[in-house]
Amino acid sequence: MKFRERNYAYPLHHVTVKQRVKLISGKLDHFILLYIKPHDSESPLVFKELFIYFSNKSYMSISWQRHVARAIGLFYDYCIEKAKAYKNDNSVADVIRGFVESSLNGDPQLGWAPSSEGVVKRNLSYIIDFSKESSELFGESLLPADENISMRYLYRAYKVKQNTLLGHITDVKKVAAQLRASSNEHIYRFNSSPITRNVKLFPEDLIEPLFKYGFTKSDGTEDLGTKLLTALLLFGGMRESEPFHLWFNDFSIYPSTGKLAIFLYHPSEASCNIPPYKNMLRKEYLMQRGLLPRNDKATSKSYHAGWKDLAVDNSYRTEITLIHTVIERHFVSWWSQYMELRQLCMKSYLNKYGVEHPFFFIKTGDRKDRGAPLSISAYIKALKRAVTRLERKGYAAEWGVSDGIAPHPMRHWFITKLCENDVSNKIIQELANHRNILSQEVYKGATAKEIDLALSKISANFTIKLQD
Repeated sequence: MKFRERNYAYPLHHVTVKQRVKLISGKLDHFILLYIKPHDSESPLVFKELFIYFSNKSYMSISWQRHVARAIGLFYDYCIEKAKAYKNDNSVADVIRGFVESSLNGDPQLGWAPSSEGVVKRNLSYIIDFSKESSELFGESLLPADENISMRYLYRAYKVKQNTLLGHITDVKKVAAQLRASSNEHIYRFNSSPITRNVKLFPEDLIEPLFKYGFTKSDGTEDLGTKLLTALLLFGGMRESEPFHLWFNDFSIYPSTGKLAIFLYHPSEASCNIPPYKNMLRKEYLMQRGLLPRNDKATSKSYHAGWKDLAVDNSYRTEITLIHTVIERHFVSWWSQYMELRQLCMKSYLNKYGVEHPFFFIKTGDRKDRGAPLSISAYIKALKRAVTRLERKGYAAEWGVSDGIAPHPMRHWFITKLCENDVSNKIIQELANHRNILSQEVYKGATAKEIDLALSKISANFTIKLQD
């Protein structure tokens, strides 16, 4: 493993690697491993305490592990480079403050460019949380036991040559308890940041042209998969990752009404409902086909789709309701056409892999992997192409969250539209699949139309006469 030299950007003395690890249970799973390289060691060492911390929190995502490992690794680099400065200092807080200052302002010795306050706060939080839990898990074993030990951890307990940070502290748990009793501000108080409002909605004036023109490709055919996905995000209020957990049998039409019912099931614990395996769990059904649930962190990046702990019923499912009758009517037609296309593509997948998979959204244009489960990144690229088509037609449609043209602002639009039409909070909770009714508050924001209406009412009801 090659570590970067000092004249390159960080990391200096660490590297993070996504690696498959065989656990004691025999299960193979992916983890982010942090490798460190002390001055007195020729080869890198696995930071075992961090791996144990991750394995105890196996429910957390790989992305979270990567952020934590990076924060701890940067702190390790800081302590390695600044060890002499803290040789006789018994203040853990001062070491943290120095790390924060170097992160915020940049540090030529470390080769660090200035980082944003948000990133530094996040890194500080990860370091503190890990340190608190580690003090309870490992206790005094974190401290250097003899002169040959090159690294132990608590905040930063390690030996570099003759300089040992925290080596003179004997009661680790007492120190950790004292730090736990105070907030992170006891260690470092950041300047007050201006309050910002990040509620962005998908532009309502672009919805109709998007569905009319955005999904029509240059050859005249329609990108039905992207169209259906976008309808689920905008009018079903689904989170960006949720449609990628839908199976082909999660859609059904009521014969009496012709309406389409859509159910989102838990990726692993719900029943598959596919004869003759109707009561088989989804994770078992997938395992028989060499696949994992898409929220499993051991999956590849392209296959992975996140899962939020949303409200589900006793069957581990929740219904997705489209909130506009016109879209609902068209959705049934689009769905029928897409099912025919999916059936054709799955033949290619079956020929290549010898087995089919149950996921509804698939690759339809990739000749090399036609029929494979669609990735979130592939959908984003297709949606960007749809937005580009609108721009070519003269619409002001610039891709980006700042302008509301992205998947998540669609969910903001969905919840805001419910609020504008005086839908009760309880129904909003149900439609948005929130476990807590207060979760919806973050999505609510005053629209330009509401602000204009409020100002118009003030002008109408409060007369000011400035001239005779």
